[in-house]
Amino acid sequence: MTPLSQNSKFHILFVCSGNSCRSPLAEGLLRMKIPSRLQDEVVIKSAGTLGIEGSPAARYSVQIVQEMGGDISGHRSQGVSEELMAEADLILAMAAEHVEYLQGEFPQYRENIFLLKRFARAANETGDHDDPEGDDIFDPIGSSQETYRVCAEMIDAELERVMPTLINFIQERRRQVRANEA
Repeated sequence: MTPLSQNSKFHILFVCSGNSCRSPLAEGLLRMKIPSRLQDEVVIKSAGTLGIEGSPAARYSVQIVQEMGGDISGHRSQGVSEELMAEADLILAMAAEHVEYLQGEFPQYRENIFLLKRFARAANETGDHDDPEGDDIFDPIGSSQETYRVCAEMIDAELERVMPTLINFIQERRRQVRANEA
């Protein structure tokens, strides 16, 4: 991965299927985790492989993020686009099918596309295992609020694991921008 592009801010894109459940959860949860001193240094977005445009986040996703102290009530779904992919320094997909789709449709960004759980494992140097299906964040769409909560907790745990790496990427981008301005 090349975390240093021409962007002055570090851009993170979360991808799921419809951009109504998992990726908005991840976007909202990560926004809450970024230290305030770095909030202006990062852009966090989400999109879906199904290309659904303008739908709100799932009700339970909104409620759970709100309970955790965040707000995704203004979220509107969007499909993955060339523009979003081009500006993203790091693309974190929720399931293997999303990685396959993104790598097939946007092969030029292959080195920046990761499955969230695999990226978390790599960031923590905990090795890999042979069950790629076990790396998927399940889709809670149409399920109970408790199922959404389990999904949110799974995403939150993975984000906790990647926070030190993300903070390093964001700080490195800031150093690079300042060096270029000098």
